[in-house]
Amino acid sequence: MSTRKSSTRIHAMQSAGTQHFVERTYREGGVFQWVRETLMNALEAGARHIEYGIEWQAVERKGVYRRVIADDGKGMGPEELEEFFNTFGGGSKPIGEAAENFGVGSKTSLLPWNRHGMVVVSWVEGQEPSMVWLQQDPETGEYGLKIWSVELDDGTQSIETTTRPYLDEEHGCDWAAVRPDWMGAHGTVIVLLGNEPTDDTVLGDPTRDEKGVHGVAKYLNHRVWEISKDVDVKVDVLQSDMKENWPRSALEARPKEPRATIRRTVRGARHWIEYTRNHEGGRLADSGTVPLDDGTRAHWFLWSGERPNIHGYAPQHGFIAALYKNELYNHQTHHSPYRALGVSATPVRQRLWVVFEPRAFDKETKTGVFPTTDRNTLKLRGGSGTSDELPMSEWANAFADKMPESVRKALADTRLGDARGIEDEAWRNRLLERFGSRWKMTKLSARKEGPESVQPIQKGGRQLTLPGTPAATRSPRIASSAPTKNPRGPENLGASPGPSSARTTRVGGGLPHCRPVKASDMDNPGYLAAWQPRDPQCPNGVVLLNIEHPVLAQQIAYHQAQYPDHFAEQVQQEVVTVYQEMAISKIAHSEGMRSFLPSREVEQGLRTPQALTLALLGLVGEDILIQNRLRGTLGKARSNG
Repeated sequence: MSTRKSSTRIHAMQSAGTQHFVERTYREGGVFQWVRETLMNALEAGARHIEYGIEWQAVERKGVYRRVIADDGKGMGPEELEEFFNTFGGGSKPIGEAAENFGVGSKTSLLPWNRHGMVVVSWVEGQEPSMVWLQQDPETGEYGLKIWSVELDDGTQSIETTTRPYLDEEHGCDWAAVRPDWMGAHGTVIVLLGNEPTDDTVLGDPTRDEKGVHGVAKYLNHRVWEISKDVDVKVDVLQSDMKENWPRSALEARPKEPRATIRRTVRGARHWIEYTRNHEGGRLADSGTVPLDDGTRAHWFLWSGERPNIHGYAPQHGFIAALYKNELYNHQTHHSPYRALGVSATPVRQRLWVVFEPRAFDKETKTGVFPTTDRNTLKLRGGSGTSDELPMSEWANAFADKMPESVRKALADTRLGDARGIEDEAWRNRLLERFGSRWKMTKLSARKEGPESVQPIQKGGRQLTLPGTPAATRSPRIASSAPTKNPRGPENLGASPGPSSARTTRVGGGLPHCRPVKASDMDNPGYLAAWQPRDPQCPNGVVLLNIEHPVLAQQIAYHQAQYPDHFAEQVQQEVVTVYQEMAISKIAHSEGMRSFLPSREVEQGLRTPQALTLALLGLVGEDILIQNRLRGTLGKARSNG
């Protein structure tokens, strides 16, 4: 009987049905992902000039507009071309761990909408050019390299997957002539053929939202943070969305011609945010970096005045994003993430950029952020769970707690002249006396040797001091509800972790404020109110009341009709004040629900714009208050008859 010995070697698993993985990965990816992948491949090849151009031979001979991607990188010989384009995860870029490149991006982002083919011609210094044609087999559905039958000098036939570029009458192109004039002795050119020989691929995948002529340039200027000064990236941009207006030859595309294209230079998002060129309408007012407690750095940029008109190809207005290895992920421009920053005013929101740069994934500790397989989203490992979503809201809250003074000032300046929130401290005090025992807010109170930590941002009673003093163990008094008046001691209360030891405590009298805003400051103009838990002027948060909402307008008109016209403004103010008070009461009372529901459900369920709008729609309670107030100041209302 023979004996067998085990070995540590294995027979590697083989891949089958690769086309299904390609198609699935493409569906999960984002628009213009192919632009990102081809740019990164060119940069990794050492390219200093990269261009997204148009293949003019097919335009002139066939009327077909194909996208060409050319670079002056080191190029690839026949063996490298075959290895890179016919091996999934190959070409010296193996499929790696969470934070590594997968070597599959250009294939998965291009092949599903270029089934007829993507032609790659590459030049290596001192060698003849080589060409491969990657396409889908219409019978099997598999992707692979086109096979060429080559006749040798001795008359025999050889089967090859690479060939020299040749004159292709069928596709109206001499493949050797796709080499641009600016390319030196080495480089690579990719020509996208689409799913059919007659497809126009110059804009991108026609089945996706890639139909705009400025799409490629705009994508790169939003995705890439900075372009190195020694790298030139250009996009040949058509000037009309209508094909009949496109140039019909390279001559017609030249500058000053009626159908000329624009060679747009890609500079990266940071360049267009800072925009150091002379611009009479405005300028970058201030910028900086705020370090957060988890090691994340928040880069912020505040613009003053009008922005340049660059919306077609670059970021014109503010956004919030995450930065990872010079690429921007998780773009957010809606009102909600800005409210988490403590910024609700539209003029400031449109002029403020905040880019969070978290710690990159560390192989040793297995913590940090890393991109998903499609390189379109960032994930976090080492947080509360594995592969968690980025804590954008938590980062925004932390930034709000450390808000730069110039941003605070911009917010304060924007509010000057606007309708003001409730400043009636007598009303607030009466409300506290009546209901204060029920309205308890969960806060972190600075305490010596406390098990938690806090970033103190709110003033409490004078008997409370920061850790290290005997008074730090006493119970807090009710904090003043005014945003700027009557400070009662050092800052010792907060809601976010920070440098001071702390304990969780329930603080009475934590009344929020309410600020009238315009419909444009809301997520949706149909919302009547929204909750902003962090605000630089209101430590207990602020309710944003949409004073342009139709329901409020109807209420104002109804009650104005009950009194003479000269009371119209007074009636309007009284109606708005009642709705502000009701909004404050809803938020304050919901604080007590933390005893019955998890805090996350209170914030993300009971305090959403939808929930607040519904809570303020009832007419009975509001009408009783409005009528009593008006009767007390203006007298009896007119008879409905």
